[in-house]
Amino acid sequence: MVDNGFTLRAGLDEVSTRTVIGEKNGMGKYPIYWVDGDVISVNGVISDPLSGQSGESSSANFRFAGILAPASIYNVLCPGTTYSDKVTFDGISVPLYGNSTDLSAGVSMRTPATVVRFEYKGTATLTDIVVTSMQGEKISGPFTMSKDGSGALTGVLAPDAGATGTITISYDGGLELTPGGKTIYFVIPPGTYPKGLRAVVNDNTGSRMTLRFFKSGAVLTAGRACSFPEITYVAGSDVVMTGGEGFEPIDIDLQEGAGTGDMDASTGEIKVSLKAGTFNIWAPSARKSVMDADPEVSEQRSWANSYESVADMINWLDCDVMGLQEITAMAYETTYTKKKDYDGGEHYLNDILTNYGWVIYNAANTTYDSWFPDNTTGNGLGSTDAIIYKKSVLTLVSHGRYWLSGSRKIAPQDAGGVDYGTNRPCTWAKFTHKASGKSFYFVTTHLDLPNAGGPDDDNEYAQRRNASELIDWFMPEVATEDIPSIICGDMNCTTPSASYDILCSGKWTDVYDVMKADGTLDYTERCYPGTMNLDKKESGLSSWRPDHMFTYGCTVSYYKTAREKFATKDSSMHWPSDHFPIKIIVNF
Repeated sequence: MVDNGFTLRAGLDEVSTRTVIGEKNGMGKYPIYWVDGDVISVNGVISDPLSGQSGESSSANFRFAGILAPASIYNVLCPGTTYSDKVTFDGISVPLYGNSTDLSAGVSMRTPATVVRFEYKGTATLTDIVVTSMQGEKISGPFTMSKDGSGALTGVLAPDAGATGTITISYDGGLELTPGGKTIYFVIPPGTYPKGLRAVVNDNTGSRMTLRFFKSGAVLTAGRACSFPEITYVAGSDVVMTGGEGFEPIDIDLQEGAGTGDMDASTGEIKVSLKAGTFNIWAPSARKSVMDADPEVSEQRSWANSYESVADMINWLDCDVMGLQEITAMAYETTYTKKKDYDGGEHYLNDILTNYGWVIYNAANTTYDSWFPDNTTGNGLGSTDAIIYKKSVLTLVSHGRYWLSGSRKIAPQDAGGVDYGTNRPCTWAKFTHKASGKSFYFVTTHLDLPNAGGPDDDNEYAQRRNASELIDWFMPEVATEDIPSIICGDMNCTTPSASYDILCSGKWTDVYDVMKADGTLDYTERCYPGTMNLDKKESGLSSWRPDHMFTYGCTVSYYKTAREKFATKDSSMHWPSDHFPIKIIVNF
C-alpha cells in the first residue's frame, strides 16, 4: 500500500452485497459472485465502487484512494462504512467482514448474517416485501460487531439503539414475477426466533400474500442459508413455510484465486395456512316472520336492510373457504330465476362477493348431480346451504350434495315415522390450494332442530339421525382420500347432548373443544362460547353454541366467534344475522 492509495484483493467465503447468487451446483450449494458497485472499507477507509468486474467471480480487486494508517490488524467491512465495527441490516445488502495482518496477501470475507431464500413464480408485479419478527427480535438497522483480543472482528452482533423488528424491501418500478420463477431472498441477523418471521408480500394492485417462516421456531446461525421450496404468488393467501433448522455450515475456506464460494441450502416443506369459516346468514323469510310477530325487532334486520352487512361481515372475516346456511333465491341470484325480496328489490349476496366462487345446489327435489345454477328443474332455490371459496386461493376439484336420508341422492319429502327429518342436505367440495398444491375436503350442512318432534314425541330423533348419517356414512363415503377435511355448519346442538356426542364420535374433532383442552382458546371464547344472539331484538349474547367446525388431518391455530356489528341501510349498527360466524385457521 502507498500513501496515495492502494489495491486490496478480496475473496468471498460466502456471500456479498449486490452479488449474483447462481444456480445450485452438484454439491447442493449456491455459488455467489462479486458484481460492479460493491464497496468495502478497511479500518474506516472506503474503497471506490467495484467496476469492470467481468464474469462470475468470487474474487475482486478493490481500489482505495484514501490513506490507510499502519495497524496490527486490518478489519474489512462490506458495505463500506466509516466505522470499523458497525454493520447495517436492510434486508437486501448482505453484510460481510474479514480481517488480515497483511493486506498485500489479500483478505477473505465472510458474513455474520443468515440468508433466507426462496423461488417465487407467478404473473404479479411486486412492490415491496415487509418482513417482521414475530416476537420483536431486532432484524434491521445498525448492529455493532464484537472484536477479539487482537482487535479483529469476530462476527458476533449486538443491535444498536436504532435497530428494529421490521425490514421493508422495496422494488423501484416493481419486480415482475414470471411463470418460471425468480429468486427472492432477505438477510437477517443470526439468533433465536421462537415464533419465526412473517413476510407480507404486496403487489401493484393493492393485494398481498402472507408467508410465515420458521413458525415452530428456529435458531439461525451466521454464515448459513435456508432455501425454501418454490412457491406461487397467490393474492390473498397465507402460506406457512417450514423447515429451516440445523442448516449445514459453509465449510469451504476460499483463498485468493481458489474459485467460487458456496452457500449451503436447507430445504423445507410448504405448509398450508387456511382461513375457514361457517355462517348461518338467517334466511330472508325467517327474518320477515320474526319481524311480523314482534314489532320490537328492528326493521333494519330485514334482508333488504341488512344483506350488505352480511357481505361486509364475510369480507371482513376474509376466509379462504366458508360454509353458509339458509341461502335462498332472495339471497342468491340464479341464472334462470330472480326472486325479488319482500320490498320488491333484488338483494343478492353473489353480486357483492365477487372474489368468491360458489358451490350451491337447488334445494328442491332434484338429483344430487344437478349442480345449481345449471339446474332448471324443481321449484327453484329454496333454503339451502352453500360453500364459497376464494377463486384466487383455491381450485375447485369436485363437488356434490347428499341428503341425510335413506335415499341419499334424492331429496325426500318431509315424511313422518322413521323417515322424519331426513330432508337435510350436505354440500361438499374438494379443493386444491393453489400456492402449495395440497388438497382437502370441505363440507357444510344444517341439521334439524332439537325440538322438531319425531316419532313417539322424541324431540331429538331427527337431529340424532342427521348426526349419525353425517358421521357414519356421508363423510366416509365422500372423503375417500386420507387428506385433511373440515365439517362445518349449524348443527343445532351443543354439549351436553346425544346429537353432539355422535358428531364427536368419528375421527373429526371440534375445534373449540380441542383449543380449549390444550389451553390455546382465547379467554373471551371460553367465557362466551355462544354463537347466537340472545334474541332477535339484540338484547344480549346467548350461551348456546349450535354452530361448529370439526377438522381432521390438520392442526388449528385460531378460533374466533365474530360478534362485530356492521352498518345497515340507515347506517345504524346491527348484528348481520341471528347467528355469529366462526372463523378458524388450520394448518396442514
